[in-house]
Amino acid sequence: MSRVCVLLTVSLLGLTACGGGSDDATNAAPSSEAPTDTEPPPESAAPVETEPAADTTVAPPTAPDGAVSVGLVEWAIETDLEVTAGTVTFDVSNNGDFPHHFAIARGNSYEELPQSGGGAIDEIALGDDFIGRTVNLRSGQSEIIEFDLDPGNYVFFCNIAGSVSHAAQGQVLAVTVG
Repeated sequence: MSRVCVLLTVSLLGLTACGGGSDDATNAAPSSEAPTDTEPPPESAAPVETEPAADTTVAPPTAPDGAVSVGLVEWAIETDLEVTAGTVTFDVSNNGDFPHHFAIARGNSYEELPQSGGGAIDEIALGDDFIGRTVNLRSGQSEIIEFDLDPGNYVFFCNIAGSVSHAAQGQVLAVTVG
């Protein structure tokens, strides 16, 4: 029996010595004492003058006069159906809840454009008929983008793909550029 008591006593002393915890400072209780290794600033130190931080916010770009306003919403593109040929500036805004982008291709209708899985327009197969597109815009974002458009028929579309692309869900618009 005395051997068991000795083993228990030794075991308990070992646990007590280890503390049962870690040396990690995150487990330590906060100290209410001030650190002793720092010195207060000298009384003769002059106050430090600081300049206000530079404004790093970027205002959204302002569309120039004559820009064509484009609104992207779930499964529709809202804009003028007739656009004047030449360098055209588009002020594109995502007014929907999902990410969208604005793309342009030469063509008469969505149905006539080459398509890949899920009804997405095959931009590579379009070749030179693919004019370009914006980045994917989150809800509330906008982008100003310019394209040189010759007179003719174009399709505006959102080509974000999934099991069914946004274009296949109706986010396309046939437009005449004159």
